[in-house]
Formats: sequence, C-alpha cells, structure tokens
Amino acid sequence: MNWPGKVSPQEWRWVFLAGAAVLLLTCIPYLVAWAQEDEGRVFGGFILLLDDCYSYLAKMRLGAAGRWLFRIAYTPEPHPGTLFFPFHILLGKLAALLPESINLTTRMVWVYHGARVICGIILLLTVYHFLAALTGPEERTLRRLAWLMIAWGGGLGWLLVALGLPEWLGSIPLDFILPEGFTFLVLYAFPHIAVARSLLLWSFLCLFKVFEGREGWLREALLTGALWLLMGLVVPFYVPVAWAVTGALLAAFWLRRRHFPRRQLIAAAVAALLSAPIVGYSLWVFSTQPVYRAWSEQNLILSPHPLHYLAAYGVPLVLAGCAVGDAWRRRGLTWTAPVWVGVVPLLVYLPFNLQRRLVEGVQIPLMLLAAMGTVKLASGGLRHVVVMLVATMVFTNIFILAGSSMMVLSRPPLTFRESAEIAALDWLAGQAQADDVILSAYNTGNYLPARVLARAFLGHGFETVEFSRKEMMVARFFAGQAEDSWRKELLSEYGVDYVFWGPEERRLGEFDPHTAPYLRLVYEASGYAIFAVPDESE
Repeated sequence: MNWPGKVSPQEWRWVFLAGAAVLLLTCIPYLVAWAQEDEGRVFGGFILLLDDCYSYLAKMRLGAAGRWLFRIAYTPEPHPGTLFFPFHILLGKLAALLPESINLTTRMVWVYHGARVICGIILLLTVYHFLAALTGPEERTLRRLAWLMIAWGGGLGWLLVALGLPEWLGSIPLDFILPEGFTFLVLYAFPHIAVARSLLLWSFLCLFKVFEGREGWLREALLTGALWLLMGLVVPFYVPVAWAVTGALLAAFWLRRRHFPRRQLIAAAVAALLSAPIVGYSLWVFSTQPVYRAWSEQNLILSPHPLHYLAAYGVPLVLAGCAVGDAWRRRGLTWTAPVWVGVVPLLVYLPFNLQRRLVEGVQIPLMLLAAMGTVKLASGGLRHVVVMLVATMVFTNIFILAGSSMMVLSRPPLTFRESAEIAALDWLAGQAQADDVILSAYNTGNYLPARVLARAFLGHGFETVEFSRKEMMVARFFAGQAEDSWRKELLSEYGVDYVFWGPEERRLGEFDPHTAPYLRLVYEASGYAIFAVPDESE
C-alpha cells in the first residue's frame, strides 16, 4: 500500500505542472476582462456569483481597516462582531500591506486572486496526496486519471443548457453554481473553500492512520481535531460534514473488521470534542443574536430535485458503480471512498438551511471510484464507451471558461463598474464613518461596501436583514409617489446617513433627492450624486 501517500518526484512535478495549467486556464476570463477596461468602465474583479464575491471584498475591507471581528456590511441594524470569516479578514490585512499608492479595492482584488491561485495549487497537491494514500504505489495511472476528473470534471449541466433547460425543475444546474460539489468552481473563484477542503482532506489522512492501527493514534486524533477546528473557522458547517463522514467510516470499519473499533472511536471522539467549540459558537451566535438569526433564517440554499444530483453526478456514478465492490474488498484504504460517497445523499436532504452545501468534498472519493470503473471497463474492451462518458464531464467547465471570456468582451454592467460610480464611492469612502448607513439601490449597495467602510441599507440577499421588506422600502423611497413624511421616517428609523443617487436609483422611480429639503447635496459628478441626511438638531 502506498501509505503514507509518498509519490515519486516525477509524479509531484507532473501534478504541479498540470495543476498550474488548470489554474492558468481559470485565469483567462479574468485577464480578458481586465483587458477590456477603459476610462469609462472598470472590471470589478469577479465574474461568477458577483453578489457573494463583492461581499468577500467587504469582509476583506474590515481586515484592511484593522478589524479582527466580522460585522455584516449589508444591513443597518447594529450587531456585535463575531469570529466569522477570519480568512477574508486576514486577506484584507495582507492587502493593506501593499503600497498605498494603489487603491485599496484594487489591492484587495489582487490579493484575492493571488490567494485563489496559491490556495488552488495547494488543494490540487493535497488531492493528489489523498488519492495516493488510497491507491497502490503501482497505480500511478489510476490516481492521475482520478485527479484529472476532480480538477476538470463537471456534470451534465452543459447538456441542460444546450437543450434550453437552464432552470430545469426550478434550479440552475449544480455544476454551474455548487463549488462544494465541483473542484473546478473552487479553483475558479473561491480560495476559502480551497483552504477548507485541503484541511478536510488532511484531517482524514490523519484519521486514516488511526484506522490502520498505527502508533501515535492519540497524536493523530489531536491533529485531526485541530484541523477540523481550523476548517471550522473558515467554513463552520463543514465540521459536521466531517463528523458525519467519520461516523459512517467507523460503522463501515466495524463491519469490515468484525470487532468493535474502540481505539478508532475514542480517537474520533477526541477530534470531535476539539472541534466542537466552533460548531457550538456558531449555533450560539445564530440562535441568540437577532441580526445573525435573521441572516440564518433567510440564508436558504436547499437541495434541488434529486434529478439535479443525477444530472450533476450521473456519469461518474455509473462508472463508479462498476468499481464499488472492488473498492470495498481491496486491502488498504480504498474502502473509505464508497463509504464517504454513500453518506452524502443522506446529508443533502437533512432539515438544514444549507442542504446542498453538505455535498462538500464528495467529488474526490466519487471520482476515484469513477476512475477505477473507467480503468476496469477500458480493460474489458469498452474503451471507446468510457472515453465518451468521461468526455461528457468536461464540457460544462469549457462552457464556463469560454462563455465567461465571451461575456466580458461586452463589458456587462455589475461585472464592470462605471468609472463615475467608482469616483463617487471613493469620495464617499473618504467621508463616511464605519457605522454610517448608506441607502441605495440593491446593485449599488452590493458593491458599495467593497469600496466604502460603511454599511449598505440594502445589498445582499442573505446578509440584509428582512431583505424583501427593505427591497420594497428602497423601491418606494425612489418612486415618485411616496410621501416625504414616510421617507423622513424611514431615514430616521434606520439611522441612514447618506443617500446615493445614480443610474440604478433613477431606474427605480422619479424621485429627485435635489428637491428634498431633508437631504443635503454633498457630492455630484457625471450623473452620480450623494446626499447627507442632516441630524435633526442641524
């Protein structure tokens, strides 16, 4: 057995170069976008899931300003700081160390993408090490194939789009929107998930040593718990995923060995106890703090119809089905792969508001099984069939890269921001205080905290408390028929300090803040205006 996963220097060189090639491909749409900038339009730095990515910049800005605790930048309600999002806060502190002659938001975007590349290559190396631990020393071709499937594999989302079914059964195909389920999406946009997944894999490698009966099991248990704790600081709900998979592994170990796994159970319990504080802390915050509780209640990322999971994973499941029995019977650790895969269908339909994100990491054992099935079928004379099946898994990611590169050529709004808007926001950044509240349209408010250390009244579908209600309030505020008395009451109730008025706000209605005696013009240029809300004593 190739434990502890040692591979030859030639293999590591291949993994590093292949990983660098994959990451280079993920950079192409961003490079194309930056090349489209001119004096009128500036690339915002992101292409996929803009709302979330701009919110990451808002979190980084907290760190750049010297903060260590997270506060929601997309809601006006006061609330305490918490230990969430330390990864992004640390990235912000790193961005603050770069030369001040460069705009802070630009520095944060650079640091974010630098972290995306660095954390991406770390994840790809970790994945290969994990695969090496589950395969034999002579199975280099198998683990390379599995690694390629993980790094580049997608589902059949491309086929649904080609058939004119982009929202089939009420959901966008999972391989376009679920980074927990597809490593390519992590490499494309989400460095924090790359870090969390690397920690998850390393924790299982430590735990596997306990399953193999190696000496120093307590040390490995403590290390597993520490890795789970670090992972929980990055993404808290990944810790229960690790617990669930570990529980399934213990049951399977008992079934295979026919004796009670006492030492393994103690080790798992020690690791769980070490990591429990971050889970307990998260539960405490989201159950006792009103603003965080409201965020949690509307942060619904539920699993779609089961057929969507079949569209996402059907091809590798077919291939894996040919190898499950072999994996279970093999000596070594390959048996852990079908166990991990088997527990996930239960997780993704638990009564939990982030159901589909509980699929975290399952692509790795699934693709190992799929690679084993591919090799088995190919050796049985079905080489052309398996080549066609494997080929179907790459088209979604080709579609994402090509589609993104073509899309940014037209410099679409939101992906690209008007230079005049950026000038107005940067002016506001020099005037606003950290606790000031700025009222604007949603599309402005989503980007605003990325450039201004202040709070947007409306700006994120999950992080804005009572989002739907505030969205209606903003629409009414900028509509021409609302009464000024109502507007004044809104501004007072939520402690609004500034009103931002640009093209997005004018699209909501005919209200002209210039005509409001309770607003004072403090900035105006190129179609953008900012109004201060004077204190009642003024």
